[in-house]
Amino acid sequence: MKWLFKNFMKKDNFLYWFGVILDVSGALVATIWPVAAAGKIIDIGIMQNNHNEMIRLFVLSIGLFIIGNLMAYFGVIIIDRKTFNMNSRLTKAISKKIFYMDHDYFENTTVGELNTMLGKDLANINQVIHYDIKQFSREFLRAVFSLIYCCTINWIMALSLLAFLPVFLFITFSYAKKTEKLYKIEREKTSNLDSYIQENIEGNRLIRNLATEDTEINKFKDLNKDYVSYKIKINHKMYNHVEVIRFLSYFMWAVMIFLGGVFIVKGNLTLGEFMIFNGYIQQISTPMYNLVDYMNDLKYLKISLNKIKKLMYTKSKQKDLGTIKLRNINEIKFDNVAFEINEKTVLSDINLELEKNKTYAFIGEVGSGKSSIGKLILRIIDASKGKIYIDNNLIEDYTMSSVRDKIAYVAQTPFLFSDTIKNNVNFGNLDLSEDETRCYLKLAKADYVENLENGIETIIGENGISLSGGEKQRLSLARALAKKPQLLILDDITSALDYESELEVTNNINNLDYDCTKIIIAQKIISVKNADKIFVMKSGKIIGEGTHEELLKQCDMYKEIYDIQSGTKTKIEYI
Repeated sequence: MKWLFKNFMKKDNFLYWFGVILDVSGALVATIWPVAAAGKIIDIGIMQNNHNEMIRLFVLSIGLFIIGNLMAYFGVIIIDRKTFNMNSRLTKAISKKIFYMDHDYFENTTVGELNTMLGKDLANINQVIHYDIKQFSREFLRAVFSLIYCCTINWIMALSLLAFLPVFLFITFSYAKKTEKLYKIEREKTSNLDSYIQENIEGNRLIRNLATEDTEINKFKDLNKDYVSYKIKINHKMYNHVEVIRFLSYFMWAVMIFLGGVFIVKGNLTLGEFMIFNGYIQQISTPMYNLVDYMNDLKYLKISLNKIKKLMYTKSKQKDLGTIKLRNINEIKFDNVAFEINEKTVLSDINLELEKNKTYAFIGEVGSGKSSIGKLILRIIDASKGKIYIDNNLIEDYTMSSVRDKIAYVAQTPFLFSDTIKNNVNFGNLDLSEDETRCYLKLAKADYVENLENGIETIIGENGISLSGGEKQRLSLARALAKKPQLLILDDITSALDYESELEVTNNINNLDYDCTKIIIAQKIISVKNADKIFVMKSGKIIGEGTHEELLKQCDMYKEIYDIQSGTKTKIEYI
């Protein structure tokens, strides 16, 4: 809690606690005095037939009730504003932290975990800061003041009320100890369920294509059943606790009725004082009755804060320590570069030079490390060994943002936003006109959008669910071209295109009207044959390089790929 207020309440700290004090003070004024006044009205106004005093007490009670509620009203407004400010800062901090985490973090963290953090965990924090603190303060102080006032009337009855306190606390803390582990497990199961739902929504088309709906539904039922079982365990324990507390509250009330009757008969207690006691029993028992809810919320808060703090204190393995802003990409050089992940060698002994405005291609077996070349330049991953230079400076000497700003990367599996086609294309270049947007759509052979009902204003759904694989690839390419990058990295983006479309797209990429170095990662010869230099990769190493004609003569593996794809061979020996 201290970490939360120190880092995210900032200058609002004073006003937040002022709002809490104002709200609690108002609640005390609005509830404590009217109960006492009701007792005095009975003793003085009714029993002594003092109408003037009765009216005075009644007017005073109404006045204090209005003042108290006004104080509480303004206190709540202040608390609302400061809590929402804090929540906004925390959400921004988490989002920013997620944006700057490295590849390894996302390899080990599910989308469901992040969704739970930004949803339920933030809601748990908001519940305590926005509601529980002020509400428990209200109830606790009302109970204290009620008990003190009761002591001034009849200390024996007041002490009898106080005797129930240790029993209330013992039962509540016993419940808290028994359920602590259950709450942690329930949080993990919530995250797992969210992850599963997220994956099934994203993969719904694949699920339908493979007709595995029943299998996935049964998996969901099992996960949901497991989650529900823990919720039921927690709720059953909570209900048991609530009923015990409810019984004790009724028993306490019955004891007070009995003692009050005895003292009234003996003349040690007036009817009005008995009414005050009866009214304050509710004030005294309420915090004990609700304490379990506050403790549950605190448990959720603790679990949620631990998750968020773990994220905030997790350091990215990639260090963005560069101070140079990259202005132009003229030359890229790999000097004996290697990359390993989880003790597995992905790339080794990579030496190459890429010159400005030329087209380079990487081809080879699946898993040979082709895609890792592009990711190293983009600094999605960093080399385990060796050095990468851009214009004679180490790539790490440049700021990460300035490097990525000059590059457009199109992944084999494209991601699209649930927005209009126009906004998806313009995502990396917001200054594009509609004519320019259409121009880049045409270059990527994505001008099929003109046949849609709303053209480039068509909303394509989450991750382009309304589009085919080829349409998504072309739209993703249009977005990359529209950025006008100095380096364009295309990672097997024509895999879902037909032969004619691939030829046209490849030709358009090779004839852009702006300076651009191109890296094409592909499986098909047709996509790379016109490159200025082609690198052939196998098992993380470059085993051949040259033009299409040179490789046909010098590289057996490249020749075999060509023969297979051209139909002169059928046996795939290179995979």
